[in-house]
Amino acid sequence: MGGSEVILLCILLGSVGFFMLLIFLVPLHIRMKGSFGGEEWVVALVMSWAGLGIRVDNRAEWEVNFLVGNTPVMRIPLPSDEDDTRSEDAGGEEEPGIPDLQTIREAGAALPHLVRFLRDLFAHTGVEKIRLWFRGGFGDPIITGEVFGVVQALNGMLWPTPVRLEMEPLFTDEDAAGEAELSLCIRRPVALFVSAGRMALQPESRAAIQTMTRGEG
Repeated sequence: MGGSEVILLCILLGSVGFFMLLIFLVPLHIRMKGSFGGEEWVVALVMSWAGLGIRVDNRAEWEVNFLVGNTPVMRIPLPSDEDDTRSEDAGGEEEPGIPDLQTIREAGAALPHLVRFLRDLFAHTGVEKIRLWFRGGFGDPIITGEVFGVVQALNGMLWPTPVRLEMEPLFTDEDAAGEAELSLCIRRPVALFVSAGRMALQPESRAAIQTMTRGEG
């Protein structure tokens, strides 16, 4: 083996090792945010890993954006409620069926595997930030002030934690508003993929998935 082939092999092995290092060590960040004000509400979900991400939100309409860094590179609109209504009108009304005993048994048999996956999920997930903000009043300035004082006290008690509570007291007839934000970090996403694959390969899980896919019940 010549010197150039050795260098090429080292570069190949180094690239594979670097990619495996990314898979095992780079965390997956999940951020969920929702807000309302008056009659408008906005919900957003962002998942990012190694500079790549997906964002689902309803700013103008429900859509999925694929991100490189924070820059959208592809946008896919999701079906709206009006589209679903038109399709239901065209196809006729379908009454939801009641699950039969066999379906319930299959779902119950797969439940321990789902619980095991959820346990793995909680074990590898850390909370980075929980923020709750709202603006509102309670009709009585005294009660509004008392609630504001309680919120301030709770926020001080929670200061060492990632939880933040914020309130803007409202003493007028303005519309109430609120905002909630949750940031999670999955430290080893590959472990969850392995756990999810193990759950999906179980005979009980496959039977439950096949039943739901066929639409039985």
